[in-house]
Amino acid sequence: MSGGEAQLPLPAIPPATPRPRMAALPAQWPLRSAAAIFTAAALLLAGWRFLAAGRPTLPLWAEVLPDLILLLLACLALSAVFLRELTRTAELAITDGLTGLFNHRHMQHRLAEEVARAERFGHPVSVLMIDIDRFKRFNGSHGHQAGDRVLAAIGRLIRETIRATDIPARYGGEELAVILPQTSLLNACGLAERLRAAVGGLKFQPRRATHPVRVTISVGVGTYPDHAASAAELIDGADQALFQAKRDGRNLVRVFERRERPQEPMPAAERRRPAVALVQPPLIEV
Repeated sequence: MSGGEAQLPLPAIPPATPRPRMAALPAQWPLRSAAAIFTAAALLLAGWRFLAAGRPTLPLWAEVLPDLILLLLACLALSAVFLRELTRTAELAITDGLTGLFNHRHMQHRLAEEVARAERFGHPVSVLMIDIDRFKRFNGSHGHQAGDRVLAAIGRLIRETIRATDIPARYGGEELAVILPQTSLLNACGLAERLRAAVGGLKFQPRRATHPVRVTISVGVGTYPDHAASAAELIDGADQALFQAKRDGRNLVRVFERRERPQEPMPAAERRRPAVALVQPPLIEV
């Protein structure tokens, strides 16, 4: 397969609604909540013991009950802390620390799931491959810390622009990707163009620069099943479209175009052979 430019009309898509995000909880929230629950339970049970102190001897179950309740509440508090930390660890394992997007491994896993789901239910799935233009030159001129801030800002813009069901990821280096479930090629192109224009409108003020600096992105678009029969082919097709955008001058959106190889004319000696002799061994992809 080879990449190329496909002249497709871009649809007028209304601006996307910002993704709903849960308010960030302080890092000490689980420990403070557990301590509050445990302290309140201890105070209540201390009051129980104080009120029961002046009464006749209580049954055994009544004397043991406060200790059992205190132990149960302590276990629940510790379970809340453990569950919170386990959830946080799971999120860190699939998230890129700089951009806040999913990492490469999680993206590959989710793409395989979405392609399998699309094959089962017969709906399309699209992929955007995004690369920051001349990013190495930017890092060389303004420093890698400034480059990190640019990556983080673009990652934040992507998260705020796409739908809640879309899957943004950092593919590697300055290359980002977005999986668009149940999205046709035309709508994927519209989103890609909106992202390209939004990034081009950002202004950055590096410490080494006297004036604001702008960056641009190039975007390659591929869609299953139009351009690929598997998740690997879909990534490859969108990547080739990205390379085509780079070759055409950068700051562009390009769509992968499948091109069939022209058949070479058959030699006269081959044409005279019986048809059974024309059977070729199967091609093994490696």
